Amino acid sequence: MNIEDSITQFEEIFEGEPWFGSSILKSLKLIPVEFWDKKSGNVSHSITELVYHMMDWRVFVIEKLKDNESFSIEINSGKDWRKDVLVQTETQKEIILKELIKTQKLICELLTTKPDSWMYENIVGTTYKNEYMIKGAIQHDIYHLGQINMIYSQIKIKILLN
Repeated sequence: MNIEDSITQFEEIFEGEPWFGSSILKSLKLIPVEFWDKKSGNVSHSITELVYHMMDWRVFVIEKLKDNESFSIEINSGKDWRKDVLVQTETQKEIILKELIKTQKLICELLTTKPDSWMYENIVGTTYKNEYMIKGAIQHDIYHLGQINMIYSQIKIKILLN
């Protein structure tokens, strides 16, 4: 995987036409705001919580792209899963989408400043390679996008059946 491939994948899953279905931005724009804070069945997180979680890990990638050795996120901490986040209005939804778009632009812009060899270097402050982080970030977005779409489908069906 090189820098150009990485950017292409980030762009495709974010606002392109990925082979697996709707992109992140298309999916989130189509989900009505009244679904964002609901949980379905035994699901631990709402769409809002998942979007903030995705965004926070994208910030992790941004900080590592900026060579910020001290930035970290502890798994299952408040930096990993924000508490008490809500999106209850269209304005709030637009704000979080703008924040998410900003992380997308920053990741792609910062990646363009790196040579392909950067992918095979260790991430500052870690024992793993930048390529591992970039692939992981792409997989992370796809994984949580699947959860978001599943939660939306489950809640929508539940509402239709009631």
